[in-house]
Amino acid sequence: MFLLTIMTFALLHMLPGDPAEVLLGSAEKDLSPQELQSIRHELGVDKSLPEQYIGWLRQVERGHLGRSYRDGREVTDIIYERLGATSALVGSALLVALFLGVGWGVAMVWLRSTTNGKFLESVLASGALILYCLPSFWLAFLLIGWIATTQFPQIKLLGVHPPGESGIDLANLLLPALILASRRTAKFALLVRSSMTAELVKEYVRTAYSKGVPKSIILFKHVGKNSLGPIIALLGLSVPALIGGSVLVETVFAWPGMGRLAVDATFGRNYPILLGLTLVYGTLVIASNLASDVIHHLVDPRIELEENAMTFDRMRG
Repeated sequence: MFLLTIMTFALLHMLPGDPAEVLLGSAEKDLSPQELQSIRHELGVDKSLPEQYIGWLRQVERGHLGRSYRDGREVTDIIYERLGATSALVGSALLVALFLGVGWGVAMVWLRSTTNGKFLESVLASGALILYCLPSFWLAFLLIGWIATTQFPQIKLLGVHPPGESGIDLANLLLPALILASRRTAKFALLVRSSMTAELVKEYVRTAYSKGVPKSIILFKHVGKNSLGPIIALLGLSVPALIGGSVLVETVFAWPGMGRLAVDATFGRNYPILLGLTLVYGTLVIASNLASDVIHHLVDPRIELEENAMTFDRMRG
């Protein structure tokens, strides 16, 4: 987290434009140099970069993320207003990607094991590859254009409710969640397909087939259980990927979440908000990765045994 804040702080100050000049806009020409310097001093951007960074760290130690350059509000309050909308969007997209992707992958494995289903399996696999390669914002524009020219009044195109509004309208959430989940769905499907295919050639599967165990029990009970490890790992990695992808999706659909806030803060050179969002995003990424590792070990204790065996082999060697 410390290295992340340093990198973010350095990258932000590499952007062209002074926060005071961006904030004032066309009103800058009506101010004297002394007045402009006074505004820069009030914002704290007249100090050297190390002084600005150390001052920001001291604020964070006191639980204070600073104030927005634009309206002077607490950064914590502004982010908290947007956190619910982004959490609902990312959580919905993750559930959609998980259930559709796993079902898609299992369907491909099932078709592959049948006599006449190999062609359909190839079609589904090709569709997953194509979907994974398509940019989400491009799909969003196509979907908005298609719905706008058809009669679907119950589907709302833009999430135009104000930030911080209580409750999430499912009609507003549907389209951005589907678009955000599209690439993750394809990745889950391809991972499930490859993971289960690798399990199907192992000795215990051949033994089960020789004993007359039904194919459905082998796939769902034995192969499916042993394929959970990579799926759980991808689940943990999907949270930061979806959070990062939500920036463009929220902007396209006018969704009042943290991604859209990050875009507005970037164009406005609103450093306190961007640094606060970096802390929130970094915390979510670290927490999701840690949770996936813990769940992975709980679901499949063989991982810990394998790691211990590898460590013992290295020590013995």
